[in-house]
Amino acid sequence: MTGTKHERQQGVDGVFSAFASSVAKWIGSHWAFVVAAVLVIVGLLTTDVEETNLVISIVTLLMVLVLQNTQNRDSAALHLKLDEVVRAEPEARDEIRGAESRSAREIGELTREDSDSLVPSSDGRPGDG
Repeated sequence: MTGTKHERQQGVDGVFSAFASSVAKWIGSHWAFVVAAVLVIVGLLTTDVEETNLVISIVTLLMVLVLQNTQNRDSAALHLKLDEVVRAEPEARDEIRGAESRSAREIGELTREDSDSLVPSSDGRPGDG
């Protein structure tokens, strides 16, 4: 047997990630819409409505899963990049890093704190008011 369990999992993840990215890119094109419309029309003309609806439902479920995988990776990469910017900015607040993993209430509190710090002080600069 070649490779460790971790290496095999990375391989499967890598293959699925590449597949999901390719599918997401293709189904975002106008050609995907044209092909889907033609397939639905052909399906309705050659089979009954129930069978066509079943196929459409299955394909829709699979597409949701593929697109969610792509969205999750894009979101994680974006958060990683933003965290790096926050780390590099000397005036950035450290508690902002990783805010995406906090509750909605905590994010709201951080947003309010951020808004309060932008209120101009008496000398016209952002500060405590």
